[in-house]
Amino acid sequence: MTIPVRLTRTALALASAACLLAVGSPVLAAPAAPAATTTHCVLVLDEVRAGESASDVSSYRCFEGADASARAAAAVPRAAAQTELMTWAEHADYGGTYTKVYGSAGPCDSAGYSFSPNSYWSTHLSSFLLDGGCTKAFLSGPRGNGTFGRSASYVGDTLNDAVTYVKIWRG
Repeated sequence: MTIPVRLTRTALALASAACLLAVGSPVLAAPAAPAATTTHCVLVLDEVRAGESASDVSSYRCFEGADASARAAAAVPRAAAQTELMTWAEHADYGGTYTKVYGSAGPCDSAGYSFSPNSYWSTHLSSFLLDGGCTKAFLSGPRGNGTFGRSASYVGDTLNDAVTYVKIWRG
């Protein structure tokens, strides 16, 4: 025969808490997850020269670790540091590894900047933010192309991890 026991909500909550402490709560006892390796890269573009169709990349450097963001920012030449044009992200919704793109010729104008991402980014670009006066971006790849406004939290299935050309400008 079972005897019904009636507990108030407070008594039930206290009993539950005591049980969790006695046996160890998996939520409370779980070890902290190791910090993910953080990678921050900076890419500096020159202006598109007369008669050329793409900007030259004057520098590209990556840094890992807890202070990666600060070291990446310090690696940007002073002339380009004030003109952040674009931020690339490895995953949709601006997650994962990222690269900040700077322009040594100043903010975007109607001519803008155009270039081909390196082999890593041509197979990992999923989202981006525009800055530095850039209001338009054209991306092209082996599966198609697309024109975007201010930012793209996801470049779409056609361009995801498949971008071989980028043009950004003020339009």
